[in-house]
Amino acid sequence: MARLDLPEFLNQLDEHFDAGELVSVSISGRHERSSNPSSRYDVRPVVIRDMVQLQWTCRDESRRQTHENLSWDETRDRFAELFPTDFRNALVRLQTEDLQLQQTKKGQLQLHRHASARKAAVPLQHDASRQYIFPPGKPVPFLVELGIMSAQGNVRKPMYRKFRQINRFAEFILDLDDRFTRERPLRIVDYGCGKSYLTFAIREVLVNHLGRSVEIHAFDRNPEVIQTCEEIRSKIGVDDIRFETADIGEAMIDAPLDLAIWLHACDTATDDALAKSIELQAEVILAVPCCQHELHHQLDSEDFAPVLKHGILRERLAALTTDALRAQYLEMCGYRTQVIEFIDLEHTAKNLLIRAVRGDQSDSQEQAAREGFERLKQSLGVDRFHLETVQANRSTNGSP
Repeated sequence: MARLDLPEFLNQLDEHFDAGELVSVSISGRHERSSNPSSRYDVRPVVIRDMVQLQWTCRDESRRQTHENLSWDETRDRFAELFPTDFRNALVRLQTEDLQLQQTKKGQLQLHRHASARKAAVPLQHDASRQYIFPPGKPVPFLVELGIMSAQGNVRKPMYRKFRQINRFAEFILDLDDRFTRERPLRIVDYGCGKSYLTFAIREVLVNHLGRSVEIHAFDRNPEVIQTCEEIRSKIGVDDIRFETADIGEAMIDAPLDLAIWLHACDTATDDALAKSIELQAEVILAVPCCQHELHHQLDSEDFAPVLKHGILRERLAALTTDALRAQYLEMCGYRTQVIEFIDLEHTAKNLLIRAVRGDQSDSQEQAAREGFERLKQSLGVDRFHLETVQANRSTNGSP
């Protein structure tokens, strides 16, 4: 038994919830002086539209129930309102123990801890509508080291969106397995890897799910980020990923290249990565663009004048046009290309992925793509397009 104040207890709840350890909370023992009409509250984590929420079930004296879904911050505030002003008992069930918080007759708070042999998974992890490649409740070393999961495999509350993003990308890799050679280790490059969420995810899928051998080259211009990636690589015992501090234009990448990826490379950095991948004849390209500013002030069309006069519509049209031109340019270069939704729009506004697979285009299809590319530029007044320019410069200079 220990004495503590309410803010201290709430901070403990924060930690347990962030670690995905919370199973349920029950609030009972209403004070006689309380005007609250409810006799009891039960709270449990639920997943609604891939977001973790807390479902509050309220019971009144007639045993009728009402339900309400709140965020964790709202739940924390609600708990502080109810306890100990209106109620004197709170039972917090965790995966490994139960926390019993009671208010004494003198108004002091006492905490009792009880070990639990509970085997059931946390409700937070139940999502019957989804079958994740990296399922909650099963720890994956790289996800634990990156802070996505706890050591028990529970998805940490602030990282749930990133968890969904990683799993979604892993699905794309599984779908591409029959496109990759089986004659040698797969050669993969991650342009601007950042913390390498996707780098490690790709390796996990290819090596541990599909039994493939890989040689991964990941680079970023930030040396501190690269050092962190190296530390994680060492902790999980991986020796087939090479991290390097470099810019897209500086990195020395050897052909042949089986897979080129990048996530949210800003503005024309996406075009630089596309140009390098085309030059290296990458078999598969997976690119999630970020901000697109290049065409914002170039767009000029009488037909689209009602759209272009509004700043926000001009910005969105410029972004869509940029990705359309990128996809069309890839088709000109012999890639069969799709622009698809990467993650739900509610998770990020930058939710489009360009998927390009080499070698499926005929000469006539490439010519048709070139004509479509030029028509689109002309119709919207585009004079300069960075991808086209940088690719032409590389060809002229004979870049390796």
